[in-house]
Amino acid sequence: MTHCEAIIEALQALGGEATISEVDEWVNRNYPNRWKSSSTSLADMVPEDKGGNPSSLVPPHFRVLERVERGRYKLTHLL
Repeated sequence: MTHCEAIIEALQALGGEATISEVDEWVNRNYPNRWKSSSTSLADMVPEDKGGNPSSLVPPHFRVLERVERGRYKLTHLL
């Protein structure tokens, strides 16, 4: 399980859209002591054409999020 996979799983469980803290809580509850924060990974999972970071090292197949507002992300499609 990668952090990106855990984030996608969390967003699916949370109805497809959630805040950073909601994702962190879900990930920490289901995968305790694996990752500290999801904020950077969430931002890196937004594709460039949707305003994502061009220097992100997240593979394109994991760039499936959209930033709804500051600190809130939406799953745009499933893997």
